[in-house]
This record gives sequence, structure tokens and C-alpha cells, in this order.
Amino acid sequence: MSSTDERKTTMETPQYLHASSTDDLARMITGLTEELWVLRDRVMLLERAVVDAGVLAADTVDELVPDAELGERLATERMRLIRRVLGAPLDARV
Repeated sequence: MSSTDERKTTMETPQYLHASSTDDLARMITGLTEELWVLRDRVMLLERAVVDAGVLAADTVDELVPDAELGERLATERMRLIRRVLGAPLDARV
């Protein structure tokens, strides 16, 4: 293959990730999926428990607007999640 052909192929099918990056991406997706399931499972259980106990109506959580304190806590947790997921490739190299 000539360098002209190689360049043409590269332009037609851009490659954004190298093989090592693909492994990093798989680690990130796995970490994200694990974290998402744990959170989803806990939220569903908590919602069911409070609705079954008559503490809240079924749509209370959907309509809740966080106050400043809760908003700050949510932001902290969001950053922790981002560091865990996006930092997974870095952890794998240690």
C-alpha cells in the first residue's frame, strides 16, 4: 500500500483510539456500569420503601428540587463518580 493509499484509508475511516485506549474505554464503561447499577438499585429500593411505608407519594422524588445543601452534596458525589470512572485507566497503569 502506498503512502497515498494509506492516507486515503485513514481519512475515510478515522481511528480515534489506539488498542490501549480501547482497553481503557472498556474499563471506564465497566466501572460506570457497576456504579450506575448500585445507585439505581438503591434508589429503587428506597423509593419503594418510603412509598410502601406511606411516608411519601410515588411522585414526590420526581418533583423534588434540591436545596443548596443537598445541591452541594450532589455536586460532590458527581465529582467522585467522574473521578472514579474517568480515572479507571490511570488506576489500571499503577
